[in-house]
Amino acid sequence: MKDAQKIERYLLIFLTIMMTIRISSYFSYVPESVGLTRIIKIGLRLVTTAITIVMLFKFTAKHPNVRARFKMILPFSFYLLYLFLGICSLFWTTNVGFSLLQLSMTIETTVFSFLFYKLICYYNAAYDRPFSAFLPILNKAIFILCIIFIIGAFVDPDNFYRTTHGGTVARLGGLIINPNELGLLSLLGIGLSYIDLLVHGRAKYNIIAIGTCLAVLLMTQSRSSLFGFLVLSGVYLVLSKNYYLIIGATVVAFFVIPILIQTIVLKDGDMEEVTSFTGRKEFWGDLVNESFPKSPIYGYGFMSISPNTFYNKYQSEHSYAASMAHNTYIEVLINLGLMGAFVCVMQILLTVVAILLEKEWRVRLMAFFMLFPLMMNNVTEFGIFGHTNYAIMFYQFVFLLFTLEAFKKVSQRVKPVLQNELS
Repeated sequence: MKDAQKIERYLLIFLTIMMTIRISSYFSYVPESVGLTRIIKIGLRLVTTAITIVMLFKFTAKHPNVRARFKMILPFSFYLLYLFLGICSLFWTTNVGFSLLQLSMTIETTVFSFLFYKLICYYNAAYDRPFSAFLPILNKAIFILCIIFIIGAFVDPDNFYRTTHGGTVARLGGLIINPNELGLLSLLGIGLSYIDLLVHGRAKYNIIAIGTCLAVLLMTQSRSSLFGFLVLSGVYLVLSKNYYLIIGATVVAFFVIPILIQTIVLKDGDMEEVTSFTGRKEFWGDLVNESFPKSPIYGYGFMSISPNTFYNKYQSEHSYAASMAHNTYIEVLINLGLMGAFVCVMQILLTVVAILLEKEWRVRLMAFFMLFPLMMNNVTEFGIFGHTNYAIMFYQFVFLLFTLEAFKKVSQRVKPVLQNELS
């Protein structure tokens, strides 16, 4: 019995390390060298996927009575349809090489997400876990990465910080990862810790994890993630039903929120920058009004928003030039047209329906605390249907929660015994 528990613990640690490495594969380790960075990213992703495949084979061989089956298949099916449209768009894309690169990376992420979650399902069934091991794996992986970024901020600030607003604002993330994306990662860690508190009540670890992730979030100075933190914290307080905690948090918020608005939301006091989404509104307007009408049905190809062949960036008339829309909804509308937008909207709606139909309240909460930050991030960043980033993987995990499940198959010799006991 003790040996089995030890194996289970070591396996959980190994899966957590695997997830930590996988998330870090979306970072830029050598920002000054695009080629070397790309090699490292691709290498880490292929290695984690290969290890997952090997582990699946070994796990199924060791636990032959464990089986996996599909639950609600529609969200996953529509996501595959989205990828199929991306493959078809290679025939009309304005930049075949770029579209093929982004598509292959997204497909690889999908394969990894599916296999890794299937491995988690097998793990849950084999060790009779009452709730998915997915929660502690994701939670601890994000916690480890947040610790690394905090250490890096003190040890190597030149690489771990990025200056904006004319050098007046320093944001954690540097060139390693977009500060807003790092803010989203820390927000996901906070949300998962809130769920762990509600489900398991491990106060000591989760308070430390929330404090660490919150420190990273504030150091990134991400406005959207700060707003998401306030919303998720409010939801957690209501669900906790701890009235002393609610009153205490309200008092703290009364004094702290005005300071956060002044230092993070307004930054250098420019309200126009906030209302224009850092100048993105003009860029979005040009994309929708000028670029979209030229190819409204099929778009310009997977992750391509420019009508100019072999030129990745769209030159906006009233704003800057960019290779991505910084809004996943506009992104998919431009690169896959109305056809792709319809598929993606349906996929999101089906994911929401799957959450609402789920009977296990802990799974519903976990999905919500992951989905809300991701959907909010879609408005101003890469997003779940944008250029390859770790948020795509996390979104895939959300609908995979309702796609797969595992169970122990009862042998024919055991069935009659169980039937007699029941009778």
